[in-house]
Amino acid sequence: MSEKKNLKDFFNLSFFVRLAVIVVIILLAVFLYHYGMQHTVYVDNRTIEIDGESYRALDWAMVSVDGGESQEYSPRTRREETVMRQKHTIHVVYEDEDFNEIEFDAEFTLPVNEKQIVLSLPALLAGLDQSQYLTEFVPMAQQLGLQKGGDAAAQSAEDTSISEADMFGDMTMDF
Repeated sequence: MSEKKNLKDFFNLSFFVRLAVIVVIILLAVFLYHYGMQHTVYVDNRTIEIDGESYRALDWAMVSVDGGESQEYSPRTRREETVMRQKHTIHVVYEDEDFNEIEFDAEFTLPVNEKQIVLSLPALLAGLDQSQYLTEFVPMAQQLGLQKGGDAAAQSAEDTSISEADMFGDMTMDF
């Protein structure tokens, strides 16, 4: 005898427990993705031009990201900071033209989809918008057009491969 299962039997206590466990796992995954993702922030102290205006590099600065160790910056210095989460603070101590020490604190939020980003100190201290002082990191090889795509290393290995016949030349005439 086959009994018909009705809707009330389907939505019993075990169904809701299973559903709650699935929802908790999904929420945990989203939480860990946002708060556990590691980002590389390149703090850059180089003269930069944005929208036709030039922002000069600082002569001297001490920079700390998220309360970490302060690092000294001179002109044309770029240092890497590895951070977790999206929201961060930066503390900058620098000298102006009259050699007065000025302290500057700011908060910035990293885009979720960017793993490597460049933070321009001169643009930050000039009070520009976050979209202007935070830019996507582009490797130098890609900037110069040396890298063809995502698999450039494999392509260059194929280009430089030498067959055995090419290595020793045409040996038929040697005898």
